[in-house]
Amino acid sequence: MGKLLILSRYIFLIYATDIYESRKHIHVAYNYKGPIRSCKFWLEPDIKLDENKKGGFTTKELLEIKNLIVEHQNLLLKQLALFYNHQQIKIIKK
Repeated sequence: MGKLLILSRYIFLIYATDIYESRKHIHVAYNYKGPIRSCKFWLEPDIKLDENKKGGFTTKELLEIKNLIVEHQNLLLKQLALFYNHQQIKIIKK
């Protein structure tokens, strides 16, 4: 698992096995007073929630996460490029 970015109360990450999927995507985890929740968003061709992996987030939380992804899309794509090229990733906290 590679942590790419930490924003607000969310951790944006990628798993090693994700390099075998055809479309780039990001997992978003949240851990606060309870079990870890994690959802998945596709980054291409458009930013879109994987409807099968909502992770127990509310509609409001999912919209907040999507907005964060849109706002930081270029940064996330740069971090993913490092990951896919097997380069060291430095976690960015904002």
